[in-house]
Amino acid sequence: MTDQTPDSAPAKTGPGYLLTILIALTVSAVTAMTTVAIYDRQFAQKIVALDLKGYIRQQRDRMVAGELDEAQLRKNLDTMEAALLAVPANHTVLMKEVVLRNAREIRP
Repeated sequence: MTDQTPDSAPAKTGPGYLLTILIALTVSAVTAMTTVAIYDRQFAQKIVALDLKGYIRQQRDRMVAGELDEAQLRKNLDTMEAALLAVPANHTVLMKEVVLRNAREIRP
């Protein structure tokens, strides 16, 4: 039997603890940020405002002033309807009179 005295430290076979922790934290942070971004974009409810009274008043005033004819008025109202139908499902549309502030407004 021979005496086995360690002449040198055993060689490392993998990354150190610090590198492993750093990789785990990086992957966790990226995963959390991606999850929150996807949730906010796709699922979180957002409130948008629509100034329907103001839009109808503006169209009426333009019609009375002679800037619009009946066909253009119908086209403008169809444009407003298309803008409303284009709102994503996770957006709640409220009348502008109800919203106090800090809501995005729908404009055709």
